[in-house]
Amino acid sequence: MNSSSLLTCSPGLHPKSKSCKRSDIFFRFAFALFLGLVLSVEQAQSQQLNLTAAQIKGAGIVTVKPELLNRAGKEMTLNGSFSTSRAGGVAVNSMDAATVAEIFKDNLSDVKVGEPLLRLTSEAWLRYQQEHVQNSTALNLVQQGMNRDKALFEDGLIPKRRLLEAQGQLTMANAAYQNSRQMLKLMGAGGGEISQIEKTGRITANLVVRAPVAGSLSGMTWMLGQQVAPGSTLLQITKPGGLELQLSASPEQSNMIKPGQVVRFTACNGQSLPLGTVLGIGSELTVGNQTIPVRVKLNSNPQALSCYKVNQFVSVSVETGAGTDLSGFDFKVPDTTVAYIGSQAYVFAKSADGFQAIAVSSKRLSSSRFAIKETASAANKNVGVLKANSDLASSGTVLLKGVLQGLGAE
Repeated sequence: MNSSSLLTCSPGLHPKSKSCKRSDIFFRFAFALFLGLVLSVEQAQSQQLNLTAAQIKGAGIVTVKPELLNRAGKEMTLNGSFSTSRAGGVAVNSMDAATVAEIFKDNLSDVKVGEPLLRLTSEAWLRYQQEHVQNSTALNLVQQGMNRDKALFEDGLIPKRRLLEAQGQLTMANAAYQNSRQMLKLMGAGGGEISQIEKTGRITANLVVRAPVAGSLSGMTWMLGQQVAPGSTLLQITKPGGLELQLSASPEQSNMIKPGQVVRFTACNGQSLPLGTVLGIGSELTVGNQTIPVRVKLNSNPQALSCYKVNQFVSVSVETGAGTDLSGFDFKVPDTTVAYIGSQAYVFAKSADGFQAIAVSSKRLSSSRFAIKETASAANKNVGVLKANSDLASSGTVLLKGVLQGLGAE
């Protein structure tokens, strides 16, 4: 009788009997299950989850960095949408009557500084150019006369009164020149274009309207041949990051919101960042949904906000003041970074060979965020494993949890 039969067959049973075989199969299954549990516990205790770059890429694992938890507080989740900030856009108006001759760019196009947008024909533009050429020529003649009189005065050939008269004429000629030059700028001409007019004296009825700033073009509703009235808005350009965020809060929520409170939401790189502060809270309910509007001042961070558009909805967290005692907790993280095995919470920090599973204690701050700190057992084995610059997995944590439990990463 072999050793496995000795272990599993009852006395008096033949080793090849059906009862003995069934008992042997059960023993092998129980032993394999026990071995798997032992390996699972051993791997969980080791904390290091070895994964190749191909496995990480195939699992679609994305990482974020934790945020330092500087003070005890609580957060409120609010929804809102973006609008164009009044300080984040530029309007281009027509100073005089004109006709739309050519359209170079259409609405929602991204434009660069100085890029041609429209070509207008205008009698006023022709007149302003002619006036500026005259003023430019007059200024040159007066300047030459002034230089001549100054030399004559220094030689004692003319009285000082004549020199002062020449200086006065130069001041008036320069004022007329600057006035007509500014009119050309108001019409939309650039510095290089004006200098060319002054140099050559050539004038044209065609006025090219160029982008004064870089950004997104809007308000371009003109048609070819359409007449433009004086003072009409030709177009608008929203500068990069020229957005404003407005949130909606219930009356109860609005009582806990104050100007200056930090507003956090997901930046374009996928990380949850402090991207604004509360600027003001409305005093009246919005008729449509019976909520209080909350205006947010966004930080000057065009890269973090470049993926957001006007009227786009977003969910944010607002720090509303003191709440649950969070003494001892180090970081704030999105709830997608925390995985539970039983009652124990883990986060997975990127390492050279894959990911490091770190046992943490967690407290919920809001509907989408946790406060975390390393547990005593994790700190004893890996002192200071969790750092502010750690890259924590925020997606693909199901795979990492399975590896931690000894299920493999295939």
